[in-house]
Amino acid sequence: MVVHCIKITYYMEVQMKKQLLSLTLVTALTVTSFGTIALGQEEEDKEYLVLFKSNTINEETSAEMEAGGADILQEASKVGLVHVAAPESFLDEAEEMEDVSLVAENIDIFTNDYVLEADGELSINEETIEADLFEEYQWDIKRVTGNGKAWDITKGDHSVVVGVIDTGVDFTHPDLEDNLLYGKAFFPGAEEEDAYKDSGMHGTHVAGSIAANGRVLGVGPELGLASYRVTNDQGRMNWAGILDAITTAADDGVDVANLSLGTYSTITNEAQRLLHLSSKRAVQYAHQEGMIIVGANGNNGMDLGKAVHTEKGEGKVYGPLFDTFTDIPGVVSVSSTTDRDTLAYYSNYGSSNVNLAAPGGDYGPNWPNPENDQSLLVSESRAYSTVPVSRGSYGWAMGTSMAAPKVAAAAALVKAENPQFSRARTITHLQQTAEDLGKKGHDEYFGHGLVDAYNALK
Repeated sequence: MVVHCIKITYYMEVQMKKQLLSLTLVTALTVTSFGTIALGQEEEDKEYLVLFKSNTINEETSAEMEAGGADILQEASKVGLVHVAAPESFLDEAEEMEDVSLVAENIDIFTNDYVLEADGELSINEETIEADLFEEYQWDIKRVTGNGKAWDITKGDHSVVVGVIDTGVDFTHPDLEDNLLYGKAFFPGAEEEDAYKDSGMHGTHVAGSIAANGRVLGVGPELGLASYRVTNDQGRMNWAGILDAITTAADDGVDVANLSLGTYSTITNEAQRLLHLSSKRAVQYAHQEGMIIVGANGNNGMDLGKAVHTEKGEGKVYGPLFDTFTDIPGVVSVSSTTDRDTLAYYSNYGSSNVNLAAPGGDYGPNWPNPENDQSLLVSESRAYSTVPVSRGSYGWAMGTSMAAPKVAAAAALVKAENPQFSRARTITHLQQTAEDLGKKGHDEYFGHGLVDAYNALK
């Protein structure tokens, strides 16, 4: 595992180990590991992803797999993807099946919460004035809402739902409980109660940026929230589970889904091609159902508008690098800004990749610095939001994970005020009403500009 503890703080990041680039390929959740280490139920088993040629799963072929010794662990039925545990011989056998498009060893995606910092100075039971922490710390929410003026128009309501596809959300948090409508879990062995917990802190922090209503406030303090948990108690995510969560949210009628998660993929490697194609299927299904998907753009400071070319050969990638999910057409890709309205040093960017920008925070104007002088860190330049009650109730984070939910909430507020708006019109409206930063017009750092919920609602 590669750790960029100060340099890249929290964005549901995933590191690909499967013979990719010499640079660290990380994007979504926090700094985590992403590889092909199989975790089979039996010593000789490995885990595989099987993508069918159509968007549906052929039940006869699934039965044939099971008869051959495969154990189906998870399905993304609207995408035509299954996750199985099977003997090593399964790979060759499945590739010969007529209706199977691609087969690859499963990827391991783990979250790592330690870089999200809970505020140990606070107690949830202190007698304090309402929204006191909003007033003190939440510069980012103020920036997006016109210092709260957007709420004079609407704070949202539960007829508009934002789906948080993440590590789960703490349903006992007093700042969130009134807006949390339901939870679902998407990992092998999930129990009903798992849907109402956070396996770490990330999902609860994201949910607070959207619709907290207490000591801290979200961009839409009265919007409805739905939690789609895609991590188990060990922080392990499942690719089929993530895609199933996306399509299920669309089926549930979720208006906006926030994806502060993802990875990079290429089309020159079969395993990465499977990720690329299967994620496109899930997004296209959701778009057909009218669901807006907002994605965090990644924390590697890379220009995703350029093709990535390295030397050919083992351990190298040749060809373009795609950010999954933000490179998929129609996904609202969000870069991260600071409290000085600059692009955060960690934020990915790109002329064709960024749609909008939003505050994700950093450690102030003097970080990073050549001397690695941590005395120059400005903690209050990060984003402040909810974390699980068991972890301290409130905490700091920074990253494009913290930027994306503010755009998701702004989109939901526009839908609440304009229920007749289509998915495409809502996105266009946010782009047209954004505050232009950087070069005039659309640019590679801020896209169409900094999301402005107040201006959008005016």
